[in-house]
Amino acid sequence: MTKSDNGTKYVRIFLVMLKILIQGELGSFHHQAAEQLFGRDIEIIPCSTFSQLFARLDDKTIGLSAIENSLHGSINEVYDLLEKSGAQIFAETELSIHQNLIGLPNSDAKEIREIYSHPVALDQCKDYLEKNFPRADKIEFEDTAAAVRHIAAEKDPTKAAIAGVQTLNLFDVKVLAENIEDNPVNFTRFVALTKNKSLIPHPDLTQTGKSSLILTTGHQPGALYEALGIFVAHQLNLTKLQSRPIIGEKWRYKFYIDFLGNDKEAKNVVKDLQEAGNEVHLLGSF
Repeated sequence: MTKSDNGTKYVRIFLVMLKILIQGELGSFHHQAAEQLFGRDIEIIPCSTFSQLFARLDDKTIGLSAIENSLHGSINEVYDLLEKSGAQIFAETELSIHQNLIGLPNSDAKEIREIYSHPVALDQCKDYLEKNFPRADKIEFEDTAAAVRHIAAEKDPTKAAIAGVQTLNLFDVKVLAENIEDNPVNFTRFVALTKNKSLIPHPDLTQTGKSSLILTTGHQPGALYEALGIFVAHQLNLTKLQSRPIIGEKWRYKFYIDFLGNDKEAKNVVKDLQEAGNEVHLLGSF
């Protein structure tokens, strides 16, 4: 207890620093998205893979994972892990992705012979690389920030990496060329995950009125049409509908659905979908 200026007493609450699991290293786009959503007063716990992130997620940590890119679509691996993990989505954020060619302080772009980055980043800059570095080896790395760390450690001026400018704060490197992505309209959607809702730092993060689920219909004519009719009956607008083959079941599909609806509305539509014979996995309301 402490005393305020007007003499009244109040309780000072000491908040425990949030522990945020991310896929990738410090300086990665995941790191940038985590700070955009939660602020900088957080503890980042890097994970080398999405699988490791979900494996380490417990009742004392929050996860922050990319789930969709505007150029490459949904990240199916993350959806699979969400289904199995028991984690719930409670917030989301979008990040505009800008890729840069990063080299050592003494590097000359004309002398670059090897370029390292995450395979998605390499693909996003494919046309640029083919035009400007047709003879350079393009080498896949587990993470954009890890690629920068690698070239910084190698100290070879003929090696470069593709990553965000936030890596400049962590390594002795410089930008050789900025905004080299082929399509400037490049956004990644990240979702915040929890197994313990008491960890959610700001209640307003969960009040955007959006929900996400995975739907598997029966294999009969009109099954999807009937399922979508339930959303119409509840007057819920879909913001995403994507089909994906079910592994091991020939010509059967599941559907990723995002819709504008809060937690109560989501539970009501899930109930009706299940009563109509559909399999439904609610991923969260946020």
